[in-house]
Amino acid sequence: MLDLHENEGTMNGSVSPPGTLVLRRGLERLRGSAMLKQSLLVFSASMFLNLCGFVAHAIASRELGVRAYGELYALINAGIIAALPAAFVGPVVAQLAAEFRALHDDGHLRGLSDSVAAGFAKLAVLYIVIAVFGAMPFARFLHVPVWAVPFVGLLAGGALFVNAVRAVAQGTQDFFGYSVSNSVEGIAKVFGIALLVGVGLKLGGAIAGFFLGPLSALVYLALRVRKRYAVAQPNRVRYDWRRIFNAGAGAAAATIAVALMGSADVVLVKHFFDAHAAGLYAAASLGGKILLYLVGFVPTVLLPQAADRHARGAQTREVLGTSLLMFALIALSGLFVFRFFGTHVLHALVGYAFDAASPLLVTYGLAMVMLALTNALTFYGIATHRLAFTVPLLICTLGTLGAITVFHQSLATVVDVMVVGNFAAALAVALALICQRRTTGRRSTV
Repeated sequence: MLDLHENEGTMNGSVSPPGTLVLRRGLERLRGSAMLKQSLLVFSASMFLNLCGFVAHAIASRELGVRAYGELYALINAGIIAALPAAFVGPVVAQLAAEFRALHDDGHLRGLSDSVAAGFAKLAVLYIVIAVFGAMPFARFLHVPVWAVPFVGLLAGGALFVNAVRAVAQGTQDFFGYSVSNSVEGIAKVFGIALLVGVGLKLGGAIAGFFLGPLSALVYLALRVRKRYAVAQPNRVRYDWRRIFNAGAGAAAATIAVALMGSADVVLVKHFFDAHAAGLYAAASLGGKILLYLVGFVPTVLLPQAADRHARGAQTREVLGTSLLMFALIALSGLFVFRFFGTHVLHALVGYAFDAASPLLVTYGLAMVMLALTNALTFYGIATHRLAFTVPLLICTLGTLGAITVFHQSLATVVDVMVVGNFAAALAVALALICQRRTTGRRSTV
């Protein structure tokens, strides 16, 4: 039989070089890659959310000044830490949703969505109550007004609720809804802060403005999830609690590491340093987190893709390799920008009053790259039931924070400790995954 493709390559006596054919086939596979399309969608929406977040911080920092902005940034990071006791459920919910999707089980997805919404709504209320009763000691530790502390519970509870519902969208690979929720959150946050701070509410207005973002995203996601599974009869989910506990331990280690490594240093600096130094460190942290957020889409796409393949018994190494390649390209580009244009980045973010934070930016950015790598690797471990990284990761995280409490002679010293600690954590997780690469067993957690 005549091979038309072969004739096409040899027409007029010409032959396509083998390298050209390989490149062409590779590009065709890349164009048809579902993971690439999902990654681009989530990346675009995540970048929009992060851009809106930085715009919101730019407005707040210019209106509040160095000292008050340091208070705001410490309160926001305290809210992130406050959500730790329950935030580890998010990756587990995403994994369960991914497995139900692989089985085309809308009934259990409806049941999972309903239970997640009910459970996390109660947790959000609990956070607010705890923040109200603990306002006095928290305010003394952070050196902030007492009235501001209950807002920490509000921020933590709202973020916890929206992230739990967002995990359902992530696990079911509803990346369009996931992405739109990011955009809604970003737009609401910017307009809320601009309006409330603009009318003179200052610190209180900035906190309330930040809360409007996750609140708006929650409303959108709740309506979308309910509409998507409205016709499905909810089925009660029967859990394999032993495996969920094991997966939850891994998710808890990942969540605690990312939240503490990315937020607890800000809280400790606010406690150990004066208000002006804490404000400068907040600016460096905000700038460095650009790199953490730039590659934040990688674990978002990696977890459901790897969990889906693992549940079907397929290879997951290709998914991991593709994710890490995208990660490396973006991270190296970001570090290049920080190295040569770091001061301009700070000017765009927080204005000219924070120029003294410029020497910290590249080093802090490197620490955030290592933290992002740790996060991506832990999500891959959760998806493939390789959880031996849990204890080493927690040891590295707590060791890093313990080192900051001892070695905080200057802001530069704190940042150096962050780099070493995050590098050790990423290495520990990678070695744990390699040691568990031959792990086998039952794949589902339900």
